[in-house]
Amino acid sequence: MAYRPAPATTLLRFLIAAAFVVPVLVSIWNLSVGPRRAIMIGPKLGGVTEARSEVALSWATIADGSFQRALGTRIAEAFALRPLLINLNNSIRFELFGDYPHSYVIRGARGHLFGRIYLDEYCARTAGQGAKLAADVLPRLQAIQNYYRAAGSAFVYLISPSKAAHFPEYFVDRFRCPSTPEARANLIPDYVSALRTGGINVVDAASLIHARKGQYEVPLFPEGGEHWNDIAGALAVSALVEEINRQAGRELIPAFKYSYALSNTKDKADRELADLLNVFFPPLGFTTAKVRYEQPASCEKHPASVLDVSMVGSSFGYLPSQVMIENNCLAKLGFFYYLKLGLFGGQPYRELKRDLSDAEIARVRDARVVILEENEHTIGRTNYTPLLREVVAK
Repeated sequence: MAYRPAPATTLLRFLIAAAFVVPVLVSIWNLSVGPRRAIMIGPKLGGVTEARSEVALSWATIADGSFQRALGTRIAEAFALRPLLINLNNSIRFELFGDYPHSYVIRGARGHLFGRIYLDEYCARTAGQGAKLAADVLPRLQAIQNYYRAAGSAFVYLISPSKAAHFPEYFVDRFRCPSTPEARANLIPDYVSALRTGGINVVDAASLIHARKGQYEVPLFPEGGEHWNDIAGALAVSALVEEINRQAGRELIPAFKYSYALSNTKDKADRELADLLNVFFPPLGFTTAKVRYEQPASCEKHPASVLDVSMVGSSFGYLPSQVMIENNCLAKLGFFYYLKLGLFGGQPYRELKRDLSDAEIARVRDARVVILEENEHTIGRTNYTPLLREVVAK
């Protein structure tokens, strides 16, 4: 009599076979389609872009190994269980050893996470650096400001704060930080003083935000984020509007009043570094603040609603540009991310265009109000300030 396995045994064998076969079939599918249609098992990975390098097959790429490396990367990224396994590995290391496995994220005290580039810059500051950076960038800023001033437009140079400079006490005793406390503290004041002596209209939001440290129930940088929170954004925009109206000699842009409420809801900016950890349970047990705005003017009737405003800057420009569109009646404001990488604006606030052409960037030349933002960790060293100088010189 032939042996017939029990139904339970047959089902178990089927499930075991499926566990091996299905991920392989799904991975083959992922290799044949684009990232948007790929099927992945596990939480969505943070810090992963949709960029996909082409696998060029030729004798040359085989000889130098680039074809094998590219193919290996493609196969690894197409593996269906990749997100699940990455989160499992990272979670084990995090729970057992308190280790943050992502190389960019640095853990400081009180649960605060930091981006490595900001920490590295803060710990590399040197005596006299602020004055030197100002001397290097001053001719470019003067040329830009003079162009807009001659055209009857307002120009503001905005310095945004870095989280590392806001909370040095949370990491300087944990990591190698060779710069002196004096060099760290004097960089922005020396830089701003030199620029103002050179006639530049500066809004020093970095010093403004650092001076408000400890005055609110929540920190002005969220524990799990890298950028300033809503309260800091409102403070910076209020200072910007005041400076623009000062230059105009009248209320060109209506100011707002604001209040805030504490919240346990975490927006993307509140948790951006925590999400980069790619663990099953990211550290999100902190409180945030959500700002409520009160507009004193009807935006439909206010002249600011048709005012051509351009803001050029880094990722720290997202929040103030959105706030000014939605709460200062600046419906036509366009935020030029790194000048040419993308254009943001509209209501709802969103990316309008990516990889701008010279003709699309030319809009900045004719704006009636221009805001140039640089974060304190890259003051005087961004690539988009020289590009803006070239645009207005044409």
